[in-house]
Amino acid sequence: MAEPGTKPERIDLRRADDPRDVVHRVVACLAQGGVVGLPTGDAYGLVASALKPDAVARLGMPEGAEGPLPSLFVKGADEVADWVPDVSPAALRLARRGWPGPLTLVFRGQVADGLASRLPGTVRAQVVRDSSISLRAPAHPLLREVLRLLPGPVVLSGTVARVDDLEAGPRCDILIDDGPAERGHAPTVVLVEGERWTILSEGAAGPEELKRMSGTLILFVCTGNTCRSPMAEALCKAELARRLGCDPGALEDHGFVVMSAGVAAHPGMPAAAYAVEVVRSRGGSLKDHASRMITASLASAADHVLAMTADHLEILLEQAPEARPKARLLDPRGGDLDDPIGSGREVYLETAREIESHLRHLLDELGVIARGQA
Repeated sequence: MAEPGTKPERIDLRRADDPRDVVHRVVACLAQGGVVGLPTGDAYGLVASALKPDAVARLGMPEGAEGPLPSLFVKGADEVADWVPDVSPAALRLARRGWPGPLTLVFRGQVADGLASRLPGTVRAQVVRDSSISLRAPAHPLLREVLRLLPGPVVLSGTVARVDDLEAGPRCDILIDDGPAERGHAPTVVLVEGERWTILSEGAAGPEELKRMSGTLILFVCTGNTCRSPMAEALCKAELARRLGCDPGALEDHGFVVMSAGVAAHPGMPAAAYAVEVVRSRGGSLKDHASRMITASLASAADHVLAMTADHLEILLEQAPEARPKARLLDPRGGDLDDPIGSGREVYLETAREIESHLRHLLDELGVIARGQA
């Protein structure tokens, strides 16, 4: 670590022969109680290991209730429940879908019962206030690799736009320069209390995007995403809207996001003509449908993944094995839904009726009861 009164060592990450060597130097510095200035993905900030109270003290953060609540950088959404034992499903969705990235989640609740209770007392007093703790999973590759190798999280003390601005702040041991921070990617700060969330500071993720991120995501999967899965998507939206007493376009306001994809789709294709016609006759709409290819990230983000056939399910799980606990066939009895492609309107109509029968079972299972029947 740097001696008092000396300037920090400055490393230009863009010119490093081996970025892994920079990672290991940062990890060693933090593990020994040092302070490092580095890129977070949207800015620059000073960080210290949360397990090193003397290093955290050197960050110069206000004590008590003064100043903004400092953030803890964690590896990812899988750690949230360790810090917030009573974390809600909506909060976990925000973490899973918004991390890594410019999203700060401030959890208010029984956080004292989580891992914060194991932090050194002086550190805990700074990062837990009013039963709240602020967590982030950064997007910058260097910081993510540092967190992977370092025991425990790191504490972030404010952010600045330029690495040069850190040299005028509290003394640090190493400065990592990775060029100008990306403009327009300031983190959105969201307060989470149970299932409710409130934007404290606007940033990269806006209200509409947060609605989608926090909602229950139901994903239907077929082959080309032009017949069966888009029909299931549109009919599910129509049935959900009927049960919730809202317009299909307002489902996100009621906590639901419905999508579809194909395991062999050509992106941007419209739905089959008979699919459009039959769905319209049954209260749904495929007017603006554009096919999409299934991705591992989309499958992982979904809360419920419904495949049309066993082959679709097998291919899906090969691409995204982590989706296994939430993936199954649309038919609750385990049967395949035949592909109507190339058939006439009556076959599409029968397919729609079969899909609707399975959807009623699915939504009953999810506890979505029509108004007046609760």
